[in-house]
Amino acid sequence: MSKLLIPLFSLSLLAQSPAPAPHPMPSMPPGMGQKPAAEAPEPKAADVVATLGARKITYGEFSGWLKVMAGPRAEMIRKAAASRNQALKQFLDLQVLAAKGQKENLQKTREFQSTLAAIRQQVYARVLLDEDRKGGDGQKLKEQAENPTEAELKAYFQANAERYATPERFTARHLLVSLKGAPGAGDKGYTEDEAKARIAKVQELLKSGKKLEDLTKEYSDDPGSKANGGEYKDVPFGRFAKEFEAAVRSQEIGKVGEPVKTSFGYHLILVESRSPKQAADFEKVKDAIRKQIVPERKSQLTAQYMEKIKQEVGFSEGPQAAPAPQAAPKAP
Repeated sequence: MSKLLIPLFSLSLLAQSPAPAPHPMPSMPPGMGQKPAAEAPEPKAADVVATLGARKITYGEFSGWLKVMAGPRAEMIRKAAASRNQALKQFLDLQVLAAKGQKENLQKTREFQSTLAAIRQQVYARVLLDEDRKGGDGQKLKEQAENPTEAELKAYFQANAERYATPERFTARHLLVSLKGAPGAGDKGYTEDEAKARIAKVQELLKSGKKLEDLTKEYSDDPGSKANGGEYKDVPFGRFAKEFEAAVRSQEIGKVGEPVKTSFGYHLILVESRSPKQAADFEKVKDAIRKQIVPERKSQLTAQYMEKIKQEVGFSEGPQAAPAPQAAPKAP
């Protein structure tokens, strides 16, 4: 394709492009500072921005073109002078190229007609599904996707109840004595015998009246909890080693249990609370569901819409057998 063609759809990127960083200002004598120039106001729709032969091109024409090409970003582009001027230049260059092409009767060429046919199909589809076209199919699909009925919300909630339930949780403190080669321990862990001896020492201190949360600061090897007394608060089950969680489920609340060995080392665990799994209240999650299901509903509704209009326009995919030709009647 010719390099002269302007990449029309690059306009959608204009609004995302960050403004260039300002260059450092040179030092100036006192009193010589200048106020930044005010940004040029946006022209009015009737303002003439260029002349092409006898035709006057207005800013309103540019605004309409920009809305088609940049969609929802059009307003953002228009409000920023630098982006607006860049887009306006692109629009005017297109007018010049189109005028030149028309002068050379390119509309009569096979290349023009085939390109126009392809673009026409895209335009039909775009306008048909334009969500801003009042009363159009696109607007109806958007409204239907964004406004599920109460029954649809409840059906989705029931089908995905696990997603909205509050999982079983616990709060516990622990002291870890890590083993050599354990995950995260490296060469700082203890041998099996050393670890058992260290755990036994902590147990003796507990019997003497020391608190587990105080002993973690000196004896625990868990960097994630030792500073706060070994506490893991309101944690869903499923995030810790299975041996650890089995102890949390079975131990007496408020009492330090027997040592528990995991791949990390030996733990002394104090369970402070356990919370059972709780089903979600539909009324509390209804608004969240309404927002979450819009993309999924839009996809489903669009698929249903496509099947419906395929029948409406008589579309069938794949080669179809043509009806057999009827034999000509024999002459009498």
